[in-house]
Amino acid sequence: MPDFSAFSLWDDLVVPLGLGIGITIVSWGPVIALVLALFFGALRGPGVSSLSAGQIESARHSSAPTEEDLSVLTDPDADPKKLEEANKKLDQLRPATQISQEAERSKNAQGDPAPVLRVLMPYLRTGIAMVLLFLLGLAWAIFYYPMALTVAGYTQSFAAVINPLVGLDTIRRMGATYFKAFGMVLSIQVVAFTVNVVVALVTSPFALPLVGNLPAKFINGTITFYFSLVIACLLGLSLYKCADRVGISVD
Repeated sequence: MPDFSAFSLWDDLVVPLGLGIGITIVSWGPVIALVLALFFGALRGPGVSSLSAGQIESARHSSAPTEEDLSVLTDPDADPKKLEEANKKLDQLRPATQISQEAERSKNAQGDPAPVLRVLMPYLRTGIAMVLLFLLGLAWAIFYYPMALTVAGYTQSFAAVINPLVGLDTIRRMGATYFKAFGMVLSIQVVAFTVNVVVALVTSPFALPLVGNLPAKFINGTITFYFSLVIACLLGLSLYKCADRVGISVD
C-alpha cells in the first residue's frame, strides 16, 4: 500500500491550485477580460442612435402642414408667399413626391461614402482600440508570466502572486539576470511548441474519430511536462543567483 502520511491536502493540493489560478489572473487576466468584453460587445454591437431616429421623425413632422397652413389654403385673400409655402408642405404629403424624394436620397447615398463611413466608424474605432489593448495584454502576459511563476515559487502566497508590484520589484532587484532568464524561457517555449507541432504532424495518421490523436496527446503531454521542469529549474537557478538582492535565504 502506498504511504500517504506525508501528503498534505492543503500544502500539496490547495496551495498549488490557488497559486496556479493567481498566475493566470495576474498574467493572462487582462487578455481574458478583453476577449470576454469583445465577445459580449460583438453580440450587442454599437447599434443605432435613438436620437437620430427621433430627429428623422421630427423632420418629417416639421414638413407636414399645420393648422395655420390649412387656414391659409382655405383663405382666398391669403398672402401669396404663405400660400406658396403651404402648397409646398401639402405637396410633400403626396405619395409621388415622397417616392421621388426617396429615390433622390438613395441616388445621392450611393455616390456619397459619408453614410457608409458614419456607420463603420464606431466599429473601426472599437476594433482598433480592442486590437491595441489585446496586443498590450498579450505582451504583458508573455513578459510577466515567468516572473509570476518565480513569485509563486519563492513566496507561496496567493496575495503576492496576484500583486504585480511584487513581481515588478523582483524584476528590478534581479536586473539583467531576469531578462536573460526571460529570453531563455521564451526560447524553450518556442522549441517546445515546435516539437509539439512536429509530433502532431508525424502522428496524424493515428488520429481516430471522437478520441482524436491519442499518441500525439501522450507524447506532447510528456514533452510539455519535461519542458515545464526545465523552465522551473531555469527560473529557480536565476532566483538562486540573485538571492542576496531579492532577500531570500538559501542556507
